[in-house]
Amino acid sequence: TPLKIAVLIPDRNDRPLLLSNCLRMLKAQTLQPDHIEIVNDAPLSTEKDITYRYRIGYERLRNCGFDIIALIENDDYYHFTYLETMVSKWMEFGKPDMLGCDFTVYYHIKLFKWLTMYHKTRSSAMNMLIKPDLDFSWCVDNDPYTDIWLWKTLKGIIWHPPMICMGIKHHEGLHGGRQHTDRYDRYINDDYSKEFLKSVMDKESFEFYSSYYK
Repeated sequence: TPLKIAVLIPDRNDRPLLLSNCLRMLKAQTLQPDHIEIVNDAPLSTEKDITYRYRIGYERLRNCGFDIIALIENDDYYHFTYLETMVSKWMEFGKPDMLGCDFTVYYHIKLFKWLTMYHKTRSSAMNMLIKPDLDFSWCVDNDPYTDIWLWKTLKGIIWHPPMICMGIKHHEGLHGGRQHTDRYDRYINDDYSKEFLKSVMDKESFEFYSSYYK
């Protein structure tokens, strides 16, 4: 029986171009999801609410017969083999409750600088899979670090993937962490020529991200 794959995207209707690009990348995936859940409900407050959106999206996907859920963030870059690579590794590891990546490359498309963050015991939310129908308690709705909570609360497996995704930083909409608009000192790698960006992305994605602020 083929696996049933869901994608969960937290969205606040404040990044229309980024969401459109995200859906384009999902449409290009070599392994197509069976369902894309976009949580774009009206905000309940002005506070950060990514945990709220992940939580209600997860509950909506509960008891729907999905085998695995990919957490996808609408501003980030995903290679066209991303879902196939991640789901294949998840199966290889025996279908754990969660599967995540042990590093995240963050690229700021306004600064044209990037950094690599290594995390051996957890994954960023934007590059992880989680089983549906798990019984656990979520952190508070305004906690911007949903991923840290999930990896403290549930058990999963971390692995070191090839370069199949990238966290994109910018100044659009409400952000979760602080690295969009401050902590610029962490971006130690310059890419003013955009050669690094070009080397890891397909042509359409490169053109989108490299010219976003023109």
